[in-house]
Amino acid sequence: MSEASGTGTIFKRNIILLLIINFLIKPIYVLFIEVEVQNVVGPNEYGSYFGLLNFCMLFNMILDLGIQNYNSKFVAQNRSQVSDHFSYVLGTKLILIILFLSVICLGAVLIGFPSTYFKWLLGIGLILILNTTQRYLRSHFSSLGQYRKEVWLSGLDKLLIVLALGFFLYIQGQMSIDIFIYTQIVVIAFSIIISLLLLSRMFKLRIRFSIQKSSSLLKKSLPYALVLLLMTLFTRLDGVMLERLLNDDAYSAGVYAAGFRLMDAANMIGILFATLLLPMFANALSENRSVQQLFASGSQFLFYVSAIIVLICLFYAEPIIYALYDGANSNYVSVFKYLMVAFLAMSNASILGCLFLASGQLKAINILFGIGIVVNFTLNYMLIPEHQSFGAVIATIVTQYLVFIGMYVLANRSFKISYWNKSIFAALIAVFIVAIICVGFEKYVDMKWILEILIIGIFSLIVSFFTGIFRLPNSQYLEKK
Repeated sequence: MSEASGTGTIFKRNIILLLIINFLIKPIYVLFIEVEVQNVVGPNEYGSYFGLLNFCMLFNMILDLGIQNYNSKFVAQNRSQVSDHFSYVLGTKLILIILFLSVICLGAVLIGFPSTYFKWLLGIGLILILNTTQRYLRSHFSSLGQYRKEVWLSGLDKLLIVLALGFFLYIQGQMSIDIFIYTQIVVIAFSIIISLLLLSRMFKLRIRFSIQKSSSLLKKSLPYALVLLLMTLFTRLDGVMLERLLNDDAYSAGVYAAGFRLMDAANMIGILFATLLLPMFANALSENRSVQQLFASGSQFLFYVSAIIVLICLFYAEPIIYALYDGANSNYVSVFKYLMVAFLAMSNASILGCLFLASGQLKAINILFGIGIVVNFTLNYMLIPEHQSFGAVIATIVTQYLVFIGMYVLANRSFKISYWNKSIFAALIAVFIVAIICVGFEKYVDMKWILEILIIGIFSLIVSFFTGIFRLPNSQYLEKK
């Protein structure tokens, strides 16, 4: 077996393992932990937490500033310098942590958050700090060729959080936002200790401070940080503005959070598939090869999967929501149903984003994301006071489709790719067939809704095989010729 072929095989094995781990743990966390936490504490209290979480997420970029992406590339190319590089990055990140905490506290004061919120604010801030640190530490394993360790560690903290919070929810029978926050802090801190112990066996760990080194590092990583900041802003503004613009004790924010959580969980598919495609695009572009075939294959697969998810959520929104949330009503159902319409654009935009990240052409999409922020803020400001949580949903739909269309136009100009090809038309036909099946089940079949979803899923898989959709992109894009 050639070295390139071996690399492609290792990559595919670890991607499959990564997908399996995330599909097992993430849904359990969302459906049986987060949902149950909101059921126990109520939509008002959880809505306050959700507003604070989104507020902190607006400044989450400060904790990384693109360092993780740059670090992965640097360590992979300069393994002999990893110990020295690690020490200066750690020193830089400590400075960024202090800056982040200062910014969220100052911002909270300026916005006018009640003083009673500050305990939660600092707790959420600490969770984000620990999460960012853990992701940075994990990036060293794949960069140093320890792929399996990186994959397993990626699911460790979520698994431990599921076990710890599951103990409080289902065995102790108690839960509060305080327990929810502090449990996450302890568990993520524990997983960081494990990562540090494993890394200490690979190279010497230390911390150093250097203004010159920090400045050089941030200069190289900032373009990627700007992408992260702008994406965070136009996807997280809704929760903050709902909590701030309405005087309903954060109830609308809680209703929106219920649907947003499920949309965000579904978007894991786009994110994981983007993880698979990014190195393929980078390899093809570095060799000046066309990415059209890879784009067509990837976009067909992701469009079909995301469209099937949207169909199922549209037809079964009511039983899904009422099964998950104790105090659910028609508002919960409407918010969830239409947020999933936005999910279709959000997930499919991930492939387009991969193209720009792989090529390093970030200026155009940063401008586009900036426009998305202005549109999202304006629509939220106009619609939320009158339409509450559904106003935020409308803003999300418009923003996500605007950004998706804009990214496609830019990608078409830069990479000469076409979205409307025979692969997509095959996917559209397959989706239409599954839609007919859904209508048939709704009108003529009377059985438990979860069984109907399972059967529709099996039919969708069969249809995908007959239309040639269910296949991964060719591994040649991972291999050097």
